[in-house]
Amino acid sequence: MNFHYPMSRPVMADLNRRSALKALGGLGGAGFMGAAFGAGQSHAGLTPGSDEISIDLSDPAQNLKSYIRLQGDLDSSNASVGYYSGTIYNVIGDWKKVTPLCGLAGIGVRRIEPQPENKYRVFNRELAFYSDINTGEFVDVWKNPLNNETVEVLPIQNMTVNAEIAPIFEFDMEGTIVRSPFNPPWEILNGSALALFEVHQQLKSELQPDEWPRESSGEMMRISEMFHRHCRTEDLENQDLTSIPYVGTWMRLAPYLPWMLMGQTEGHLYYRCSMHKFTRVEDLPNAFLEKAEREYPEFLAPPAPESWGTSNNSSFNVYKKLRSPMAVKGQS
Repeated sequence: MNFHYPMSRPVMADLNRRSALKALGGLGGAGFMGAAFGAGQSHAGLTPGSDEISIDLSDPAQNLKSYIRLQGDLDSSNASVGYYSGTIYNVIGDWKKVTPLCGLAGIGVRRIEPQPENKYRVFNRELAFYSDINTGEFVDVWKNPLNNETVEVLPIQNMTVNAEIAPIFEFDMEGTIVRSPFNPPWEILNGSALALFEVHQQLKSELQPDEWPRESSGEMMRISEMFHRHCRTEDLENQDLTSIPYVGTWMRLAPYLPWMLMGQTEGHLYYRCSMHKFTRVEDLPNAFLEKAEREYPEFLAPPAPESWGTSNNSSFNVYKKLRSPMAVKGQS
């Protein structure tokens, strides 16, 4: 499934590490966190050429409520499951051919708690597995074709990726309080609605190269995530629906993963995944569900309410917790 960008630019967040972690609590991959932050430029709720609908998407409160219904469920007794699957590609230089490296499939399991003043607390948990590019089977060890090493894979296992989102988002940008409305653009055409969101970040790496020479891509990390979520306009306008089904795409630019042991080698990764929303984990593909139930059953439910206020996880701080720096080749 491929969806085109509208002519107007999508909402973009341009963050440094301090403001990103304060606002988002960490990097959440393709779960709710990746699309929760609307800092940067403010845009009208509808892109040029869109059909008119009964919801005023230029109003941050109505836009956010619509986005929450798309992402999760306004009924706090219900959890929702965002599933994604696709391919991770290798990108080197300006002219070398982009090549597929491995597959990826994962989930974000979340529950929403509406708060006063049109705010929402999101309780989110993330799990993902990497797969062989040729067979599609999930792998625990992987032959890296870029350095010819067999490496131990580390699944995405972010126990807590929580956030509170408000119609007017307030955050600290290098000591200055910035207020920005939640106002990502929607494209409404011929009975379909497309929600767009982008996040662009430059962050100080949690894995510094002096301590993690084989795992770290450098002192700084560049990460961009781009989301398209597509639903029916009639579902969006139906206020009796606390949750709206969607399909979509997720794209990501990011450094090589630490378990690939690429160090400061030139290049980066490009992710291309489809997204689907489920109301229960039982609807997940069998291969994914069986592995998750067998090895990571606690990741099939959202975080408990008492997790609120605890530190969020990311692929990088989880790696730092679970692994030790690998010795440089030729050194003991």
